[in-house]
Amino acid sequence: MRMSKIFQKTLLLNFVLFGVISTSMSLVSALTLHDHMVNEYISKGKAIASSIASSSVEILLNRDASTIQSMIDQFKDSDGAAYVYVQDSNGDIVSHTFVPEVPEILGGTSIHPKTISIRELEVPGTGDVIDITKPILAGMAGYVHVGMDKGIINKYVWAAIAKLQIVMFFIFWGSVFILYMMVKRISEPLNQLTEYAKKLSDHDFTADIEITSKDEIGLLAGTMKNMADELTTLISGLERAVNNATSELQDTLTYMEVIMDNLADGLLVVDINGKISVTNPALGELFGVTEDEIRDKQLTNFFPEEMTNLFELVKGSEHEVFSAEIHLPGRKTGKAVATPIHKLDDNDGIKVCLGVVILVRDITYEKEVDNLKTDFISTVSHELRTPMTSILGFAKIIKKKLEKSVFPICEAPDKKTERAINQVQDNIGIIVSEGQRLTELINDVLDIAKMESGKIDWKKVPIDITEVIDTSIQTTTPLWKPQNLEMMVDVDENMPTMYGDRDRVMQVLVNLISNAVKFTDSGSITCTARAHDDEIMVSVSDTGSGISPEDQKKIFERFKQAGDTLTGKPKGTGLGLPICKQIVDHHKGRIWVDSKLGDGSSFHFTLAIDTPDQEIPVPASVPKAVHRQPTPGSSNSPLIMVADDDPALNEFLSQVLEEEGYRIITVTNGQEAVDTAKTRMPQLITMDLKMPIMNGDQAIAALRQDPSTRHIPVIVISALAEGQQAGGDAALIKPIDEKRLVETIHGLLQEDLIMSDPCMVLGKENEPPTENLLVICPGKINYCPPSDLWTRVSSGFKGTIFITAELSSNLDLDRLSQTPDVQIVILPES
Repeated sequence: MRMSKIFQKTLLLNFVLFGVISTSMSLVSALTLHDHMVNEYISKGKAIASSIASSSVEILLNRDASTIQSMIDQFKDSDGAAYVYVQDSNGDIVSHTFVPEVPEILGGTSIHPKTISIRELEVPGTGDVIDITKPILAGMAGYVHVGMDKGIINKYVWAAIAKLQIVMFFIFWGSVFILYMMVKRISEPLNQLTEYAKKLSDHDFTADIEITSKDEIGLLAGTMKNMADELTTLISGLERAVNNATSELQDTLTYMEVIMDNLADGLLVVDINGKISVTNPALGELFGVTEDEIRDKQLTNFFPEEMTNLFELVKGSEHEVFSAEIHLPGRKTGKAVATPIHKLDDNDGIKVCLGVVILVRDITYEKEVDNLKTDFISTVSHELRTPMTSILGFAKIIKKKLEKSVFPICEAPDKKTERAINQVQDNIGIIVSEGQRLTELINDVLDIAKMESGKIDWKKVPIDITEVIDTSIQTTTPLWKPQNLEMMVDVDENMPTMYGDRDRVMQVLVNLISNAVKFTDSGSITCTARAHDDEIMVSVSDTGSGISPEDQKKIFERFKQAGDTLTGKPKGTGLGLPICKQIVDHHKGRIWVDSKLGDGSSFHFTLAIDTPDQEIPVPASVPKAVHRQPTPGSSNSPLIMVADDDPALNEFLSQVLEEEGYRIITVTNGQEAVDTAKTRMPQLITMDLKMPIMNGDQAIAALRQDPSTRHIPVIVISALAEGQQAGGDAALIKPIDEKRLVETIHGLLQEDLIMSDPCMVLGKENEPPTENLLVICPGKINYCPPSDLWTRVSSGFKGTIFITAELSSNLDLDRLSQTPDVQIVILPES
């Protein structure tokens, strides 16, 4: 049987203890026995010396050496006596027991003590001795020397130690045996417990243990057995639960894997360090990579920069969802939607970002459809402007003809006729009003279409947000003031100057204030602005009806409005907020709403402060020669060529201009306009830009290149706000106000006619006006700095605004053209 570790340790301890005890006992016993025997030998030596000394007085005096010799010989056999010898008073040895002679160390040494003296000597041939000297008659008769052998003492001592060690040896092994039996009685149950515990650790709960003692070990064994039984029951339950959970988890994982593998969108999971951890087959198909190829690799090594930027943006966010368009291989377009993965830290309860989940979808087809839709909307909107020009123009002509030629001849009409006249006037007014409202809708659609297609010209000029807010409030004064709403402004002092498109930013504010007015019956509207780091946050809050949570999710979508547009009356086109979002997005900001139904709304948007760009010079227009023509109505009236592919618009312009006394010829494409101009030599041309065969801008360029037609003034009449860039002498945006058109023609032909409405020139007063402008507006020219334009317009200016081509590139001409009773004329650079 293998020796137990407890017995090994106990045996070692027992051996050490017995060794210490044995050594200590032997040492103490040896010293004690040695001292005892020395004292005993000294006593014995003294007794022998005293006996001899008392018996040797007379003998020594009689000089009987033989008697003394026989006396000391009998003591020679005494235990421990090494020698005995007698000296006379002179120190001569009389008798001795040495064989064959007295050692020199004793023979040559004479001591004469008065009493018994004891000394230790080393005698050659004898060893260590205790020499005891006894004087006889105080030394007068001599001295007796008895030597006790110390070697015998040492032999006795060592013999005693040996006997003691033998006894200790048997005691030691007896104790070892007893200890072994005791340890065995303890260690065997412990070994059984140990083996039993090992079996339990190996999950062998069916094992048994045979310990039936009533002591602590038996109690421990019973406890362990009960614990094993309970563990068996518990683990069986746990195994069933784990097996069930594992089965469910495997089913779930299989289900999730099947879902991920069959996702039409590419799935990409990236950890916080940018390492790819999970992908699906759809992602590999989109980017031409395999899962094994990119697993545990860095995101930047396999995906475009847009994905990396999206990852960096999302991993530092809370719960926001961000999206971005990305380029896919094969000239395809994808949309990536990303959200962070958070975990709640068990220690401090703080959410820790573990990584980012990105879904990628191929939107190439949707992008193409969206581009087609945007182009369609843009084309339709542009094309709608042309018939709207005809509708509004003919409605105004009809109204003018009726009021001038028909209604006056109806003298003293009866009530029925008078009621019919009033209805006709009201109906025509409704046609004009609804036409203008439809024009505003077309303009909004054009705005959103141009923004989405990226065809809008964004300007980047210094913007004082305080001035923009003040101007926006002045612009909307006719909206909120009649409703007795309180307008409040809260703007931080020393707001930083930002750079962007001032007119578009003001369009956002005007739209938000207008919406606040629409949905606020009473109370106040508050405009606030705050600067935060590298951005400005602007808010427009009202005390109106508020917006429901459902509507808040859709109000920034196109054509979506708060409330039910089927059962309720819509309060707009549903394009204002989407346009605002497009403008804010362009300025690297975001727009959102905080609202509670019945408690008002707060719209917030941020704008990046940004930095200025380098100024881009505006190309100068081709100079022109101007000829003065006879006044209208004479037999030599000026000939005007109208170039437009819409017969209705040609008819409208022809009627308007013929009524003014001009002769009119019409063409329907750019090539015909160039050819006719060369043969007929008109004094002025109105040119549409979008025409078949040759566009209007190409036709103008061809006219400018020909010396015979270079001098002919050209007025661009187009639905495009970019008409001023086509190279004409002036540009008017559809729908056309015939009065502004006629006044512009008169001015370009330098005819003796004074405009009836006010004129305002965008520029500085100390800059001399053009010669044509002095003819059109003699004595009535008002100058306006570009920064005050919207303030003047919002204050109620009605008339013609003349803008040079250089300044027009920094203005929102689309929005300005939508202002009622305001006409725009673009002047070329001289």
